[in-house]
Amino acid sequence: MRFVVTCYLREGKTVTFYAYGSSQFDVERTFKETLQNASPLNDFVELSDGWNIPVGEILAYRISEVKPALLKQTDFG
Repeated sequence: MRFVVTCYLREGKTVTFYAYGSSQFDVERTFKETLQNASPLNDFVELSDGWNIPVGEILAYRISEVKPALLKQTDFG
């Protein structure tokens, strides 16, 4: 399943990225462990698109499930 992770950073900035896991609980647990095991002074969370977020910059985060889009009958021709 695919989830959207929104990180709220210092100075009112946000970063949003996708995370994949078998459940929202699984993604939350993995992300929380990553943050807890990292040093807030010099570690980064590396995103798949090449961004590196300093762990000490993350004030809060939210994880939301991505719902599949509903296709209309006309989408099939």
